[in-house]
Parts: sequence; C-alpha cells; structure tokens
Amino acid sequence: MLKQLMYKWFGLTDPLCETCEILREQLHKSDAERRDLLLRLLDSGKAEPPSTTQEDHIPITPQFTPWRVRQQMLESEDRAKAKLMRDRSAEIDKLEKEVGIS
Repeated sequence: MLKQLMYKWFGLTDPLCETCEILREQLHKSDAERRDLLLRLLDSGKAEPPSTTQEDHIPITPQFTPWRVRQQMLESEDRAKAKLMRDRSAEIDKLEKEVGIS
C-alpha cells in the first residue's frame, strides 16, 4: 500500500516487463487485423454486384471413361506412333542409300 502511495504522489510508473509488452503488442495487432477484416466485410456489401456477361463455358468431362472409348483412344495413339516409326525408317533407308552405307 505504501508503494502505491509513493508511486501516486511522485508520479512514478511501474516498471514494464518484457512479456507484458509483447502481449500488449500482439493484442494491438490482433485488434487492428479484426478491424481491417470487419471493414472489408462491411465494404464488400457495398461493392457492385458481379457482372452477368455471357462467357464460353467449358463442359465438365467425367473422370470415368468407358473402356471402349479408352481402347479407341489408345489404338489411335498407337497407330499414330506406328506411322511415325514407319516414316522415320523410310527416311533412314533413303539417307542410307544416298550416303551408300548399305
């Protein structure tokens, strides 16, 4: 009690501890963030509504593909690869004849 009177009479302040200061800073920071979020929420109601323009919509394709469709896709890919291999082998044969290797 005597300590409180001395501090009051002489205008002294209690020594500040480091943890109290850290907690006070964190409290101020969280208050500022809360105020900022509250202002954003209140301002978002005043914002203009999103435009309703017609856009090209891409249809959602199912993740499951039937086996027949997948089989046809794989067969067409294989045919394309085989054609490339035939074309390359024909080019290699032609170049070998020009150079005279075989």
